[in-house]
Amino acid sequence: MTDLADAEQLREQAKQAVDRFVWRFDESYRLLAYHAALPLVLTPELVNYLRNEFLRGEQVPWVAEVDLLLSDLCSQVGYELYAMETHVREYLLEQMHQNPRFGKRRMQEVAQVLYSYVSYLSRLNPGRRQQEIEAQRWAAMVYLGDNQCKQAVREIAQRLIETSSERNTKILSESGIRAELARLVRITEELSSQLEQEPNLLDYARLVQRILRTPEFVTPDELNRSYQVDEKELRFPQRLLPEFFAEALKPSRQKVTRIEGLPQINTFEFEVATFTIEAETKGTPNINLHPFEFEVARIEINQSAQINSDNLLQIVDEIVFTKTEEHLNSVQLLVLKGALSSETYEKMAELMSGVDASSSYLANKIGPNLWKILSEVLGEKITKKNVKNVIEQWVARLHLTIHRRLHQADCFIEDLGNGVQLEMVSIPEGTFIMGSPEDEPERSSSESPQHQVTVQTFFIGKYPVTQAQWQAVSYFPQINQELDPFSSTFQGANRPVENVSWYDAIEFCTRLSQHTGKPYRLPSEAEWEYTCRAGTTTPFHFGETIVPDLANYDANYTYGSGMKGVYRRETTSVENFSVANAFGIYDIHGNVWEWCADQWHENYEGAPTDGSLFLNNSDNSYCLQRGGSWNSSPVKCRAASRNYAFAGSKSLNQGFRIALATKYS
Repeated sequence: MTDLADAEQLREQAKQAVDRFVWRFDESYRLLAYHAALPLVLTPELVNYLRNEFLRGEQVPWVAEVDLLLSDLCSQVGYELYAMETHVREYLLEQMHQNPRFGKRRMQEVAQVLYSYVSYLSRLNPGRRQQEIEAQRWAAMVYLGDNQCKQAVREIAQRLIETSSERNTKILSESGIRAELARLVRITEELSSQLEQEPNLLDYARLVQRILRTPEFVTPDELNRSYQVDEKELRFPQRLLPEFFAEALKPSRQKVTRIEGLPQINTFEFEVATFTIEAETKGTPNINLHPFEFEVARIEINQSAQINSDNLLQIVDEIVFTKTEEHLNSVQLLVLKGALSSETYEKMAELMSGVDASSSYLANKIGPNLWKILSEVLGEKITKKNVKNVIEQWVARLHLTIHRRLHQADCFIEDLGNGVQLEMVSIPEGTFIMGSPEDEPERSSSESPQHQVTVQTFFIGKYPVTQAQWQAVSYFPQINQELDPFSSTFQGANRPVENVSWYDAIEFCTRLSQHTGKPYRLPSEAEWEYTCRAGTTTPFHFGETIVPDLANYDANYTYGSGMKGVYRRETTSVENFSVANAFGIYDIHGNVWEWCADQWHENYEGAPTDGSLFLNNSDNSYCLQRGGSWNSSPVKCRAASRNYAFAGSKSLNQGFRIALATKYS
């Protein structure tokens, strides 16, 4: 939980976000945001239902529904599922409660409508999104009086008990139980302001959250404490506790009262031995896996929303009318058409036959007024110089939908000293098709022939090696060559290290191996592609295309149905985009090229099928690079794209990611 200062800072951030949203559109949008804050999950259908039910007389336009869901106030959490940021939701509910027009009464009315709505959905389709419906019911019930609030508390407590029970451990996997506990904790936290009369439930939820995230900071007293909720005792399942909690949970020795007429009763200590049979882990000492949650993004291309140049002016005019209730006039449309064709005002004036408009009039009167209107409508400063680029990006967004969902994977943490850590993610064994199909756009012949490869379980870095990690290891004892602790051009502790050669990367792995006793190495090219794809067969793990909102590359160029955008011209922090692939791996498309252990081959003729290295049995002059970089076009960032460089070369777009086998001698 945050302290008072952090809470106030989050509240101020929420206020600014809401104010920006309202300023960009209209004050009536604030009313829609108030009413949409009470549900935990939003769908287009639900937002439309709330607007029609409560805001018919408030002149809130229908397009506000779309603007709200696609704004910075909400995040997409599934197919047509959206959720407000927690601090934004809390701020809006606080403001609605304080608003004399609405207050507690309106909040209860919204809650009642929400309760009826989800009950109807549950009856209409009993199998539909039951977890979503359950969460929405609880969100409504906590506002419907003490009795309903108490019932919600009992149901949440019961679900926590069922999830933690021995019976459930046989139904769900360990990761499934952790994910369900995390879901219930998030719901409890979202409803915390309405559950202040249930401190035991809130304290237990916060304990579970800390055990799942930072178990090392949980005290024995917290674990041994009884959390009673409506005569139900909540306890965290012991099988999910890290090993170091075992001592803390040993039962304390009890005092035994002497019974008259019987010999003196003495206490004695003894040890209990427990035999466990585990999967073979020979050669993998000091590896304790911990689950972690992450967000996966998938890009959907909406073919029905494709827009061509013939109807672009009409669409821009319609969105202007929606926001201003006025259409662009004929002269403004002609100026816009000319600007999109990169014509000068002089040329525009020549083409406007029958219109009394000089180039000076267009440049000093019509143009500035048009750019002002478009700036207000599109929420970005528009000029004649950038109007084409901005509208192209705006149009591209109309046919791309980014779906986000939560996943979970396992990792272990290698301590490099001085607070620097290295997170290594467990990659499951599997078989995949390596290379690109012949119909993949802009593919290279070096990506052929496609072939089936089986990869064994291994570990790989969650991120490319960062500058903080590089510096820590560079101070370990030298093995074969020196390492420059400050080799990178774009400085930043959490940015990937760059300006490193293949030999530098090998030295890094060798030093780290000697320091830890684990044989760290570069991944093979097959391991890298298997990791990148994470079960997908599309050009990117995002799908058929890539967008600059999800990766760092040269977005002056597009791939497939993608969109242009910002070209950052430098590396970004490995935490910048907050999305991973289905294995939990970040920044594997773009940012920096990543060295692999293999030598370069012109194609896959004769390539191994077991995930091992593809070697020339000669020198290491040219070695593999994968993933693209900050200055690569998107085609170079594809999962199948291959690159090579001289092993001794150093460049400000070259980095690496390290790997580790799960078993070694």
